[in-house]
Amino acid sequence: MKITFVLPAIGKKPGRKYLRSWLMEPLTIAVLNSLLPEDCEREFFDDRIESINYDTETDVVLLTVETYTAKRAYYISEQFRKRGKKVVMGGYHVTLLPEEALEHCDAIMVNNCGDNLKLLLQDIANNTLKERYVGKPCIDYKMADRSIYRKQEKKYLPVSLVETGRGCYHNCEFCSIAKYYDSHYIHREVSDIIAEMKSCKHKLYFLVDDSIFSNKDFARELFAEIKKLKITWTTQITLDIAKDEETLRLMKESGCEMVLIGFESINSGNLKQMNKEWTARLGERDELIEKIHKVGISIYASFVFGFDEDTEESFIKTLAFARKHEFFVIAFNHLLAFPNTPTYKEFQDQGRLICDKWWLQDGYTFGTISFVPKQVTAEELRALCRKYKKKFFRFGSIFKRGFTCFKRTKKPYINFAYWYINILFHFEVDKRIGIPVGENLEETKK
Repeated sequence: MKITFVLPAIGKKPGRKYLRSWLMEPLTIAVLNSLLPEDCEREFFDDRIESINYDTETDVVLLTVETYTAKRAYYISEQFRKRGKKVVMGGYHVTLLPEEALEHCDAIMVNNCGDNLKLLLQDIANNTLKERYVGKPCIDYKMADRSIYRKQEKKYLPVSLVETGRGCYHNCEFCSIAKYYDSHYIHREVSDIIAEMKSCKHKLYFLVDDSIFSNKDFARELFAEIKKLKITWTTQITLDIAKDEETLRLMKESGCEMVLIGFESINSGNLKQMNKEWTARLGERDELIEKIHKVGISIYASFVFGFDEDTEESFIKTLAFARKHEFFVIAFNHLLAFPNTPTYKEFQDQGRLICDKWWLQDGYTFGTISFVPKQVTAEELRALCRKYKKKFFRFGSIFKRGFTCFKRTKKPYINFAYWYINILFHFEVDKRIGIPVGENLEETKK
C-alpha cells in the first residue's frame, strides 16, 4: 500500500518565497511516518516549498490540518478527490471542527491516532473506509521517523524538533491546545526522548512541549538525562519555573539556552479575561524574569493584544517592559478567536466576530483581525501590532540586546542564532503582514 502525506502551507505573497522562519521540520509528518507498517510505500509533499503532484498513484492521501491551513487543505483535498483518490484528514483543526472537515474529505481522524492509523489502512485495503476514526489525547509513538523528509533533501532550518509532552494543565480561554487536551498534560518516556535526540541530524534542539514544567518530577528527570548529552536546546515554559531555583539551575546545566514564555499580557484585567490570572499571583514578575536571566537562560517573550482593556497604551507599556528586560526576541501578536474555544464562543455570543469562519474567508490575510476589539478598531489593532513590533526590532535595539545576550552566554552558536533570528525578524515584520491565507499556490514553489 502507498501512503501520501501532504503538509498544507499557510500561504505566501505572489512572487515571494515562503517565510524562512516558518520552515521548521514538520514533526507531525515524522511521527505519522513512524506509525506506518514497515511494508508501506510512502511519499511526502511539503506544500510550503514544493509543488504537489496531484496525479501521483497512491492508495490514500493523509492531510494534517491546522486552522491557518484549513482552507488550503480543503483545496488540496478537492484536487486529489477529483482524480479519484481517497483523502483522510487529521490534526487540531479537524478535532475542533470535525463536521466542517468531513465536508471536504472521505474520512477524518479525531484526537491522536493511537492504533487507529493501522485500522484505517486495513479498512482502505478492505474497501470498508469509515467516516470517523476517534482516538483519544495520547502519545502514540516511540520515536519519530524523519527519514521521509531526509530522503527528499528538503531544506529546513537547522533545528531538531523533539516532542517531550502534549497538552497543558492550565485553561487559558483563547488557547486551542487547552481545548484539545481538556487542560491535561501527558509526556513521553524519558528514555524514548533521549534515544530520539541522539538520532537527530541537527544539534540545536527545540523540545516541543506547551509547558515542559507541567510535571516537575518528569522535567527534573529529563533535564538530568539531557545534561549527559552535552547539547544546546530550547523549549517553552511558564514563568512559574523560576520559583523552583534548583530545577531552573538543572535546566541551564543540561544545555538550555533559551525558553519561550507566553506572557500574553502585563495587564491584570486582560489576564483575568483570558483565565490566566494565575500569572498575576506568581509574585513579582520582574524578579522571576531576572532569576531566569541570572542563570544564563534567554527569553523569547510572546504577547497577545486585542483583549478588552488593550489600547495603544498597552503597547507602549509592553514595549517598555520588553526593552527593560532585553528579551532575546519577542512576538507581538493579535488575539485569534480559534474555533470552539471559550474566546470564540464569547465573541460569537456578543456578535463581535467579523466573520464566523475567518479561516475560510475569501481574501483573509495573515494579520487580519477577525473580531471587533473594544478599545480600538480592528485596523488600528493590526497597525499597532506592526508599529510596536518594528520598534522592538530596530537595529539599535538589536545591537543593544546583542551585547546583553553575549553577557548571558558565551556559546558562539547561541550568539550567532541571536543575530540571525533578530535580523531575520527585522525584515520579516512587513513580509508577514498581508500574506494570503489558504490561497491557491499552484505556481512554481520558490
